[in-house]
Amino acid sequence: MHFGLKGNVEDQKINTLREKLKTKIPEYDVKKIIKSYEQLGDILIISIPRDYKEFTDFIGNSFYESFECKTVLEKGSISGEFRVPYYKKIIGDGFVTTHKENGIFYKMDLSKVMFSSGNIAERIRMAHVSSPNERIIDMFCGIGYFTLPLAKYGKSKVWALEKNPDSFDLLLENIALNKLMDRVTPINTDCLKFYPDFKADRIIMGYFSDDQKFLLKALDMIKEGGIVHYHNTIPEKSEPSIKNDIEKLISNKGRTLEPLYYRKIKKYSPGVWHIVFDFKVN
Repeated sequence: MHFGLKGNVEDQKINTLREKLKTKIPEYDVKKIIKSYEQLGDILIISIPRDYKEFTDFIGNSFYESFECKTVLEKGSISGEFRVPYYKKIIGDGFVTTHKENGIFYKMDLSKVMFSSGNIAERIRMAHVSSPNERIIDMFCGIGYFTLPLAKYGKSKVWALEKNPDSFDLLLENIALNKLMDRVTPINTDCLKFYPDFKADRIIMGYFSDDQKFLLKALDMIKEGGIVHYHNTIPEKSEPSIKNDIEKLISNKGRTLEPLYYRKIKKYSPGVWHIVFDFKVN
């Protein structure tokens, strides 16, 4: 996952890194280590193979010197309701950076919020799904992952709901950073406690949960013919039934479902996929 650098610049930095790592690590493992890194703004996130934990500082310093970045972090775990990441700082200065993607600036604090490079295609897709002045509710907007492309490129009106105060503070900064104050209404709230005085044209559900209460809430807020973008993590063995399960829930509310789009976004864990399912509600 190589994000943030292009062309010859990236090639030169990787060649420098490769030469440094080869002084202590076999060539075939050097390739694995280099392949795993991702760059968010001026911060690098790397994965250290289990067999090379004793070389963590050496590997981190090699990346730091080769890329001349601000910080190198070792990838860790994600936990809790707010999906707070844990990254170990190997070398550098802080966890805050501003990442530019698809013409959008995302300021983030990687000690408090996550940013998945693997979701880049979905964030880009969101730039093209809506129409000007659509009324959209992003139920779990985070720092603006989908809200910002919807507002910037779709020129839509987005009600951006976020419960986590750390994410919400960054959302406010990102709205200002991208000059979208007239298109985004940020609200620091639990989406279940939001009662709009309108029915949405489109609803984004970017949070992973098997609790039906969130989908039922979306059904209460969507207009006739409105579109829901439903994200979740699905075991491969359950994948064939996901559409039927959602359709059954919707039919219990006296409404019908029209499938529009389905895609596996990325592998979430062994045997489990992050999927997105777009459907129209009538």
